Order: sequence, then C-alpha cells, then structure tokens
Amino acid sequence: MQQTLFFIPHEWFDGRLLIGWLVIGAIVFLWLLFRNGMSEDTWTFIPFYGLVAGILWGVVPQLEVYGVNPADPTGDQIKVGLALRGYGVMLLLAIVSGVGLVLSRCRQAGYNPDRILSLAFWMTLAGIAGARILYVVQKHEEFFGGNASVKDTIISVVDMTKGGLVVYGSLIGGMLAAIIFFRITKLSFLRTADLIAPGMMLGLAIGRIGCLMNGCCYGGICENEMPGLRFPPGSPPYMQQLYFGDLLGMTTVQKSEDSIYERKVVSVQAGGIADGLKIPVGDVVAINPGDPSLLRYYKDNVENWNSESELVIYLDSEKLGRRFTVPVKELSDRSVKVHPTQIYSSINATLLCLVLWFMWTIRKFDGEVFALMLIFYSIARFLLEIVRRDEAGLMGTSLTISQWVSVGTIAVGISLVVYVRGWGKPAINRLEEPVASA
Repeated sequence: MQQTLFFIPHEWFDGRLLIGWLVIGAIVFLWLLFRNGMSEDTWTFIPFYGLVAGILWGVVPQLEVYGVNPADPTGDQIKVGLALRGYGVMLLLAIVSGVGLVLSRCRQAGYNPDRILSLAFWMTLAGIAGARILYVVQKHEEFFGGNASVKDTIISVVDMTKGGLVVYGSLIGGMLAAIIFFRITKLSFLRTADLIAPGMMLGLAIGRIGCLMNGCCYGGICENEMPGLRFPPGSPPYMQQLYFGDLLGMTTVQKSEDSIYERKVVSVQAGGIADGLKIPVGDVVAINPGDPSLLRYYKDNVENWNSESELVIYLDSEKLGRRFTVPVKELSDRSVKVHPTQIYSSINATLLCLVLWFMWTIRKFDGEVFALMLIFYSIARFLLEIVRRDEAGLMGTSLTISQWVSVGTIAVGISLVVYVRGWGKPAINRLEEPVASA
C-alpha cells in the first residue's frame, strides 16, 4: 500500500512556484516575441500564461492536504503540501494504456485515430463522473449522514484524491457518453464497442493496482491458508476492522439498518482486548477509532510520542453502561489478513483483455466481443464480491449493489449475444488496406 508517492512541500506554495512560473513564462514570451514577433502564436500565449499563474495562485494551494503537526500531534492539523497519490498516477496510466491499446488496432478496423481519441476523451470524463456518482450513492451515509455544511459536503463528494470510484459506474457513464457520441458521428455502436472492449479491461487491470496502493476495494478477513494481505494502521481495511471490533478481539454485526454506528457483539476471542474488558456476547457497542492519520502517525512514532497523554480509542458499552479507553499502542501494527481482491481483479481483467483481444480476430458478428466482456466480467465480479467486505448488502439481502448490477449486466450481455447472432451485422475483422477515416 502506498497512498501517497510524495508531497510537494507546503513551503513551495508561499510564492515560489508562482514566482518560478512568472519568470519561466516571461522567458518563453520573450523567446516567442524574438522568433515570431507580435504574431498570433505570441498573443495566444498570454491567456495561457495568465491562466496557469491564476491556478498556481488561487487553486493549487486549496488542494493541499492536512497532516499531523509533529510539534503538537493531538492539536490542529497543518498543511503539509500537495500530495501525488499512487491511485491517481495509476488511474492516469490506466487511461493512457487502454487508449493506446485501442489506437494500435483502430486503423485496421477502419477508424480514424483522431475520432477514437475524441471518443476516449468523452468516455473518460463521463466514466469518472459515473464511477464517482455510483460510489457516492453506495456510500451515501458517509457523505450525507452527518452535520457537515453544504460546502463541505460538495467538497467531499468531488474529492477523489483518496479513491472512491466504482467500476460499474464508470461502465455506465462511459457507455452513455459513447451512445451520444455514436449518434452524433454516425459510428456503429456495436462495431466500435468491440474495438474498445480490450482497452477497457487493460485500463481496469492497471487501475486495480491503484486500488491496492490506495487500500480500497479490499477483501474480507482471510480465515484460511489462502494468500492474504495485511494493511498498515490508518488504512481503510485497518480502520474498518477497528470499527467492527476485529482488532479488539471480537466479532460484531450491525445492530440495525437505522443505526450504522452501533454494533452487536456475536463472539469474543479469549485473551483479546475485548475479553480483557469483559465485553459480553450480546452487548451493543460503539467504537470511535478517531482520526486515521493521527493513529498512523502514533503507530509510526510511538517511541518519540511527546504528548502528555497516550493516544486512545473509545469503546462505549450498552450493557456495561460505560465508556472504555483502549490505548492505541496495544493494537496490532497491521490489520488482520484480508483477501487480496485488488490483485484478483487485476489478474482477471488482464486475462479478459487477452481473451477479448484475440476474440476480435475470430468474431462472426459485430457486438460479440463487447457482449462477452459484459458476461465474463460480471460473472467474475459477482464471485469476487463474495470475498470483499467494503460494500454492504442491498434491499434487505446479502447481495451488494455491484452484485445486483452484475446480474443485470449478465442479462444484457446474454441478450446482446442472442441479438447479434440473430439479427446482427457480419463482422469485418481485417482490412486489406487500412483506411484513414471512419
């Protein structure tokens, strides 16, 4: 796990970056003026120069992240700089790689590469928006369940620096954008969908590595000898296990759908922290693990902790009628082993990319490759959800929102296979001479 690759220090935003750009921009402007005179190229640089300066002055500093103040760990957090996230880097690499794979075949399929690049641009924007919207819907209680202001809620909804995208939302958003694009450009939906399907799976394979670096999309506790991952303090799996009581030596379930913060104890591990506190089976508890960044800082710097009071988490017991404090130093340095679902998903998407890539050369009808992608991916995703733990059941069942979508997507894929083989157009897999336009 590597959520942050590095920080651009906060000190750089006290004017250094802006001054640096003003100097560089002035040099570029003088060079353009010397080379081209007061031409259109020279004048068009001025708005760009001003736009970048405005972003460095007013926008970029607002994107800085806050962190623990080493001088006062339990006090107010301070700005530490602009973070380069591993998740974002892998997402960018996924987009570039997926589009590159599609472009490598588009001329053979009879498409203008510029047309495909335009399609990729709109699908990417709509795909990211759809992925975020579905995530917010799925986790709506985290975004709208508190007392945050409208401004803070909007910021949390659009902030994707720490992940928070759902693949099915990306698929839905991207396909809606593609349908509109196809209607405007008169391109064949099914033929083009066959072309881009392998690229979508390659992008997913790389994107899931970003999920691994971010610590999201994690699996449930691995209770057998299968390979597993242990995540560090402050990571999403660690914090969920702390909130659920796993790291305290007890197993809990949600008390009710209306009470997401209270959990009922169903078992207590002998010798664990909960056992030492005499938490009884059947008790209803509420655990407040505190700020993840502070907990991570404490675990990484426990020997140099200068605070007068050690860091604790709070556990409220309904049956015992009291609040307990649990020293953070007594917690494990790693989460309980979980299924490496990010790696499973990446391997699955890679294999599916290869299958779809070679399937394109032998398909009989337009739309077959895309239909098989819908079916195969949805089956794998449905099964993968069985060992994931980051989504709750929906509509009173144990099926997650992704599993419900998988069922619908499988049905769409099967229907599409029936349609293209009964009424579809024969596929053109290879052209004697690549064409330059769609």
